[in-house]
Amino acid sequence: MRLMLIHPWAGLPSRQSLYIGLEEVTGWDLMIVTARRWKDDYGRIVRATPDPKLRGRLLALPVGLSGNIPLHFFMSGLKRHIREFNPDCIYIYHEPYAVGTYQMIRAAKSVTSIPVGIRSAQNIVKRYPTPFRQWERQVYRQSDFAVVVSENVAQVMREKGYQRPIRVVPMPVDTATFFPAADAQSESAPLRLGFVGRLVPEKGIDTALKALASLPPGAADLTIIGDGPQRSALVELATSLGVSDAVCWRGSLDLQATADAYRAFDVVLVPSRATDRWREQFGRVVIEAAATGVPVIATRSGELPFLVDSIGAGWIVEEEDAGTMAAILETLRADRGSLVDIGHRLRKVAEEKYSDRTIVDQLVDTFTEAVAIHRST
Repeated sequence: MRLMLIHPWAGLPSRQSLYIGLEEVTGWDLMIVTARRWKDDYGRIVRATPDPKLRGRLLALPVGLSGNIPLHFFMSGLKRHIREFNPDCIYIYHEPYAVGTYQMIRAAKSVTSIPVGIRSAQNIVKRYPTPFRQWERQVYRQSDFAVVVSENVAQVMREKGYQRPIRVVPMPVDTATFFPAADAQSESAPLRLGFVGRLVPEKGIDTALKALASLPPGAADLTIIGDGPQRSALVELATSLGVSDAVCWRGSLDLQATADAYRAFDVVLVPSRATDRWREQFGRVVIEAAATGVPVIATRSGELPFLVDSIGAGWIVEEEDAGTMAAILETLRADRGSLVDIGHRLRKVAEEKYSDRTIVDQLVDTFTEAVAIHRST
């Protein structure tokens, strides 16, 4: 099979590992179409670089409005590349309402009749203004299947009128990079807490800082990995709460350094809060923590409670409930053995449900079925 994957921000080698696994499992001919230059969440320019292990082609094309998820678009002719590669299936890793998705699916359907799939993580029913609403409807009509990260996303698509097959495929975690630490921490050491994510209001880092401040002095420390517009305000909050000496601001890290940081944590805090326009769409931090054998305390926000409960990843508190979060931490500080036991189980669950190989198998089934249905009609 010849598979074309259109993934605008797959330029980083770390974002290609799943597709390398797909090549290894199937032997398919693969082309990944991505942005030549992409502005990431922290404003840095990422230039497309193929992983040396990628056997297929990484086709890096110029995009307009780089870094703008809903509005960016490819500036080169997609039609020519589709004709030349002549794929059996096309998979667009992008939301149905986005300009780029509309552009991609129009290009594909104008030159071929093969199945074209889309991907979504949108778990809120949103009614977009013109012309986005029309573009989304067109994508719904012209796509042949959809891949979504949760059942809630599937329900949103059905409510908005999507009538084609939908396959729930969760986000993967690279279990070769994210693995547990070899040694447990001393029972007398401070509890090592971690946060990984963007420093923006909806991620609720202020709740984590308030929970830390509620613990006895020296009981825990908090390492914050990530960056964003709220950093200065959060540093000021930590100072006002009297916990600045217990907080380490690491900034944004690459994949390997992030995995190494997880291995130094006893508990990962995921204190997100929902807004009118956003709620946690999956919870990648939860499965990264699970793969490294670290339990989480997360809030009842978006998909987090469903994910945490489904794999037994830890504890759920209400949004902004720093008091309950602190109470759980105080209990865990006195029972480090339970953290180790939970960690061993979490690693096994992560390997079984969320490893690259598990997700690859699900995607292969999805693409194979779409092609078989197309060829039988």
